[in-house]
Amino acid sequence: MLLQYFNFAADDSTYNLQIKSTLTIKPKDFYMRATLRDGWTATKVEQSLAGSIRSEGPSASSKPDVKQVDENAQPLTVLYGSNSGTCEAFAQTVAADAAAHGFRVSKVDTLDSAKQALPAKEPVVIVTASYEGQPCDNASHFYNWLETMKDGEKVDSSYAVFGCGHSDWKQTFHRIPNSINKLLEEHGGKRICDMGSADAAKGDMMSAFQTWEDEILWPALRSQYGIEGAEESSAATSQSLSIQVSNRRASRLRADVSEAKVLSSTVLTAPGVPVKRQIELQLPSEMSYRAGDYLAVLPINPRETVHRVAQRFNLSWDAMLTISSKSNTALPTDEPISANDLFSAYVELSQPATKRAVGMLIEASKDDNTKKELSALMDGDFNALITEKRISVLDLLERYPNIDLPLGAFVSCLMTMRVRQYSISSSPLADPHKASLTYAVLESDAFSGQGRHVGVASNYLSHLASGDMVHVAIKPSHAAFHLPTKPEETPVIMLAAGTGIAPFMSFVQERAAQIGAGRKLAPAHLYFGCHHPEKDSLHAEQLDRWEAMGAVTVHRAFSWAPELSGGHKHVDTLIRADAPLLTGLWDQGARVFVCGSRELGESVKKVCLEIAKARREERGADVSEEALNQWFDRIRNERYSTDVFT
Repeated sequence: MLLQYFNFAADDSTYNLQIKSTLTIKPKDFYMRATLRDGWTATKVEQSLAGSIRSEGPSASSKPDVKQVDENAQPLTVLYGSNSGTCEAFAQTVAADAAAHGFRVSKVDTLDSAKQALPAKEPVVIVTASYEGQPCDNASHFYNWLETMKDGEKVDSSYAVFGCGHSDWKQTFHRIPNSINKLLEEHGGKRICDMGSADAAKGDMMSAFQTWEDEILWPALRSQYGIEGAEESSAATSQSLSIQVSNRRASRLRADVSEAKVLSSTVLTAPGVPVKRQIELQLPSEMSYRAGDYLAVLPINPRETVHRVAQRFNLSWDAMLTISSKSNTALPTDEPISANDLFSAYVELSQPATKRAVGMLIEASKDDNTKKELSALMDGDFNALITEKRISVLDLLERYPNIDLPLGAFVSCLMTMRVRQYSISSSPLADPHKASLTYAVLESDAFSGQGRHVGVASNYLSHLASGDMVHVAIKPSHAAFHLPTKPEETPVIMLAAGTGIAPFMSFVQERAAQIGAGRKLAPAHLYFGCHHPEKDSLHAEQLDRWEAMGAVTVHRAFSWAPELSGGHKHVDTLIRADAPLLTGLWDQGARVFVCGSRELGESVKKVCLEIAKARREERGADVSEEALNQWFDRIRNERYSTDVFT
C-alpha cells in the first residue's frame, strides 16, 4: 500500500550496510525518505484510504460548468529554453491561452526534448533566451543539433520563435533565438510569423510577450490553420479559469524543487545601510553543487500582500477555492485549495500589470471615468506609467475599487510563481550537504507612490528561522563561471560589489580547503566595493582568516570612507590604480570574474579596456574601438566571465 502512494529513497546515499540482530535481522541506523508519488497529495491519500476516491483519479468534487479542451482541435507543441524560469513561464502562458484560440496543446517541454524530434504535423512555438550568447542549459543539445545539420537535412515543421535577452550584451543580444529562427527556415521549416522579442533592460518582458502573442502569434496561427470564431478579447483567457469557493482545506505539494532545512539566518550589516543577510541551509542528500553555482528558491508571497488580495475580493481567512480550467495551467485544479495557499505560493502578486491585464480591467469596469483613466494608461507611455513604477494588477484594483473583476479573471492575469536564483556563497569542499546564500533584502518606497515595494524572495528568506523548510533546487552557473581546473597554475582575479561577493566567497572557501589539503595555489585577488568598513564590509572576518592562510588577497573600496581605501570609492578606480599588478597576473594566464550590478559590470569593463588599450599602444598594436571589442569578445567566457544582475 505504501508503494502505491509514495516513492522511497535512502536518507543517506553514502550509507554502508551494518547488521542489527534483535528478534529479526535488520539494517542498523538505516533510514528512508518518503515523498508522495506524482499525482498524489495528502488530501487525495486520505480520501483514498477512506474509500472516497479511486486510486487512479482525482477526488470527486462539485465543479462549475467549464468548457473542456476540444480533443479534435488543432494540436500545438510549445518548447522552451530557460535558465531562470522566465521563458518557461511564457511557454506555459502560450499553453494556457491555446484553448481560447482553438488549439489543443499536445506538449510543453524543453527544447532539448525535441532534438531530432520536431513534430511535422502540428505547429511549434519556441520561447528561448541567450545566456551571454550561449543557449540555455535545457536548449544546448537542440541548438547544437540544429547548428550542425547538414545542407541536405530538412525540418518539416511550422514554427514561431520568441526571444528573451538583455540589450546590455550588445554583441550577443538575442543571438540564440535569432539563430534558431534562421536555421529552422534554412532547413525547410515554415515560419508562421515574425519572431517576437523582449528586452530585460527595458523592464517588464511579459507585456512585450503578451503583445506579440495577442497581435501576431495567435492571428497568424488561426489564419494558417483556418480557425474561426476563437475568442480574441482581453477577457478570453480569463474565461478559461473558473473558481468555486468551498469550506474544505487542502494543500498541494509543488514539483521541481526539494526541501532544504534552515540551519541559521544572520544579518551581515549594521543599521544605516541596505540590509544584507546570510542564510545557511542543510541540503537534501541527493543534491550536489559546484562553487559558483546557483541555488534556486521557490518563495512565498509576503503575508501583507496576500491579505490585500483577501480584502479586495472579500475572502475569509479560511476560504477554500476549487479551480477548474479548460486549458493548460500550472495551478492546482479540480481539488480544494485554501485561498491563502493559492495566493501565497502559486502566483506572482507583485509583477507589473501587462497591457492584456489592463485591457481586462477596462472590460470589467462599468464606470466611464475608470475606463477613461485606464485607457489613458494603455494609450500613453505604458512602460513609464506602469512597468517602471511596478504597478501590479492588485495595485490597480485597489486604486479602482469599483471594478468588479471576477476572482478567476484576476488569477488568470497573474504569472505562476517562479523560482529566484541566488549565487551560492559556500563551497561543497567545506561541507557537500550545506549551502549558504548571501543576499540583499529588498524593501523600499514603491515607485507608484502606493505603500512599499517588497522583494518577494528576499523578504521570504529573511523571515525564515532555524528549523524552517524551504523549497530549493541547484542550478548550474555558466560553464565559464567556475574556478580554473588548474588552480596551481592559474591566478584568479575577482571583482565584486555588495552581494556580488557571494560566488567569490564560495571560490575563496574552496581555495582555503585546497590549501588546507596541502595544495600550493596560484595567487587570487578579490576587489570588493561597499559603503563603509563598519557598515557593510561583508564577511570581513572570514576573509581576513582566509587571507592569513594565503587563499586570497582582498582589496576594498569604501564609497562612504574613501580615506580608508587609498582614496578609492569604487572598484573601477581601485583596479585602475592596480593596473601593473593585474597585467602581471594576466600575463601569467589569470582568469577574471565579475559579479555585481550592471553598473559595476560596465565600469570595470571600461577600465579593463583602458588597460588593454594602453598595453596595445606600447606594442604598436591596433587600438581602434573595433579592435578592442574584438579582443574582448575573444576573452569573454574564456578568461573574462561575468555574472551581472539588474
